[in-house]
Amino acid sequence: MAIYLEMPGLDPKFGFKFLENKGDILTTPHWHREYELVLLTKGKINLGINGNQFQLEEGGIVFFNSGDIHYIVATPDSNRFVYQFDMSLFNESIVKKINLVERLNQVSQVSSLWSDDLRLRVRKILLEIVEEENRQQSDMDFVIEGLMYQLVTLMIREFPKNSETKNSGINIKSKMILETLNKVFLYVESNYENKMTLEDVAEAAGFSVYYFTRFFKKNVGQTFVEFLNNYRIDKAKWEIINTDASISAILNKVRFSSNKTFYRLFKKQTGISPKQYRIKYNIDK
Repeated sequence: MAIYLEMPGLDPKFGFKFLENKGDILTTPHWHREYELVLLTKGKINLGINGNQFQLEEGGIVFFNSGDIHYIVATPDSNRFVYQFDMSLFNESIVKKINLVERLNQVSQVSSLWSDDLRLRVRKILLEIVEEENRQQSDMDFVIEGLMYQLVTLMIREFPKNSETKNSGINIKSKMILETLNKVFLYVESNYENKMTLEDVAEAAGFSVYYFTRFFKKNVGQTFVEFLNNYRIDKAKWEIINTDASISAILNKVRFSSNKTFYRLFKKQTGISPKQYRIKYNIDK
């Protein structure tokens, strides 16, 4: 599966971040060191976690562990709340004492495998965090930290363990759709540094160009060209942060159609130029 490293950019003084994603935000296969919870407030999503595929409907919740390879394909009318955190949010000695990292690695990650009561209790805490984010009061961080302690306690005490649950599966049609998208993701990962045409990708997916164009737009919510541009930008972001290569060399490597398009889309996605992005996020600074 195609993989890139995402850098969520949590506040170093407060290891937590909240954001809201609508259906037009496609989360291609990636991983990050941070932990993440997603509450689906509207619509449906298909998602993958380390090669396993799931579906969630409105009110569903998913938890991604640090290092999980995951992606989300959402319906265009959907909306989801995203909560990211790392261990710096909690007391270091407590984290070590209760072996929190290992215990989180053992929990069942998708709410379709939990009881309805447990899902509603988790949802209640997550919505309380949103309320605090909306209020923006001076004690917001203190309150959110307390809610996150409640949430993680619930996770390690009451979430079913992976060994206690079975994958609830997805219907055959949806499974075929996700398997086809996986083929596309794999093809893009292997070929994004080369010239890529719709004909090439459609053939890899086993479709005609006409059918593939309609299939991809319907199931991903954006055209393949839009997806490919965003994917190449994600790859460029990784190169900018983790290598000393010049911006022009990176642009050439990810094979953007034009410099002007690259700079325009990069700034639209990040809000800053590639040079500013390197200064802001370079891990060696």
